[in-house]
Amino acid sequence: MTETPYSLKDWLREHPPDGGVFSQSAAGVARRVLEGEDFRFAIRELLDEFALLVNDGQRRQALVERPASTGDPRHDAYLGALAEHLAALHELDRPAWTIEPDRFLDHFWFVSGVAGFRALAIAQSPAAFRRRGIFIAAGALQRV
Repeated sequence: MTETPYSLKDWLREHPPDGGVFSQSAAGVARRVLEGEDFRFAIRELLDEFALLVNDGQRRQALVERPASTGDPRHDAYLGALAEHLAALHELDRPAWTIEPDRFLDHFWFVSGVAGFRALAIAQSPAAFRRRGIFIAAGALQRV
């Protein structure tokens, strides 16, 4: 009798799907935003799917393509920070596009307007976000 996997990610590791099953990417987020979709929604879907990826090839594929400009410098910088952060987290090479000048802000951006958020965001923002002037709570990137 085989043991039942504890999570979907465990199951996917044991039964890897074809490469085309996963379709979310940093570049895809930009395309979706340019088509009118909400940036936060597209980012959450990317993070949800990225959390299920079980090998470095799939992770690289989700990050390597340079996203077009969304028209909002904050979102363009956020995509650069997110790709750099995910690459570092999984010990992948940082995609070259993430360090282009338009992937950095010239002012601070606290993503949430919630009172009291700033101190938390300053303390918890990953380095890839802080160096771009973007401050988020650590939980913003965590997926269940």
